[in-house]
Amino acid sequence: MRNYALVALAMLALLAAAANAQDDTQDAAAEPERPFVRGGIGDKPFITRAGSTSLGGYTEAHFRYEREEGVLDEVTFEPKRINLFTFTSVSDRVRVASEIEFEEGGEEIVIELATVDFELSNALSFRAGMLLSPIGKFNLAHDSPANELTDRPLVSTELAGVALSEPGMGFFGAFYPSPTSRVTYEVYAVNGFNDGVLVGDEGGTRLPAGKGTIEDNNTTPAIVGRVAYSPDPKLEVGVSGHRGQYNSNSIEGLEVDDSRSLGLYVLDAELRLEHGTLRGEIAQANVDIPVGFTDLFAENQLGYYVEAVVPFGAGWIRSIPDSSFAAIARYGQVDFNTDVDGDSVARITLGANFRPHPDTAFKLDYQRTRERDGFNNAANAAAILFSVASYF
Repeated sequence: MRNYALVALAMLALLAAAANAQDDTQDAAAEPERPFVRGGIGDKPFITRAGSTSLGGYTEAHFRYEREEGVLDEVTFEPKRINLFTFTSVSDRVRVASEIEFEEGGEEIVIELATVDFELSNALSFRAGMLLSPIGKFNLAHDSPANELTDRPLVSTELAGVALSEPGMGFFGAFYPSPTSRVTYEVYAVNGFNDGVLVGDEGGTRLPAGKGTIEDNNTTPAIVGRVAYSPDPKLEVGVSGHRGQYNSNSIEGLEVDDSRSLGLYVLDAELRLEHGTLRGEIAQANVDIPVGFTDLFAENQLGYYVEAVVPFGAGWIRSIPDSSFAAIARYGQVDFNTDVDGDSVARITLGANFRPHPDTAFKLDYQRTRERDGFNNAANAAAILFSVASYF
């Protein structure tokens, strides 16, 4: 799990080689208009309209059969989540979007998104509210019906904490250097992570345990942003970062500790080919640890995933003309402490999908997972997952 840089370089080389192999002489005017983020806030299939407001959502349900070290660990049905979202054009320049998520049969209710956008120009818009942080593309486009496998990538859930929503304000926009190319950006000041990063999970340093800071715990905003370059609609490469203080170092103005920062950096890429899609992300986290605690908590974490999707069978079922199938393969790893052996997890997933409609997916996945604890002891697990997810 040490060769992450080689994995990133290989991923980018593969994407670049495949892009060069494509016919780049197509008329740019023939390409459909690109959404700001494919599968993001402004690219959802809102089904219903009420006045100027579009309403929609999605739901998903799972069946899971899991074995660990050859022993049956779980057989269960799971009402995973239902999300409700709205999008309103208040005026030509003002838009309001929202998304509320109900998880585990309603046990957890989360406001994932609640934003007000004010467009000054195509290159500059103001956004405020509960933001989906632009830390990697997957966090911006993680809807289950749009994704091909049942479970989200390990690096997204276990390292970055997807879905990562934070209160904040900032700006976003797009530039067009040529008729086919585009540069998009988002940059926001947000509340950031809190000291749950260290004390919120018995496993040690875990960024997801420090999210959910509704009121800033240290009066020092963090900065999060993403810049993405797309030479044409088939290829996009994005670089993002999230940095800020995570601990509370003063009480009523009295300094009781040094300020400690956290940095999370992500490289993402996606290439849409004629016969399939390649995508992936690689993420690195750096956490300032108090003196004397470096043996207990990890300072550096690293993870990645790569995924290939091959659609087939469009129109095979004549009575369902919009139906299609897909084959998927994903490999991902997360190293929770790059300074020691162990404390890591790796997973390979093979899947097959049936979509009776582009907005609905039946997914059958097979997973093989290997976890290593802090003493580098390995544990192997396997799972068969069946799920259905659909927009509405």
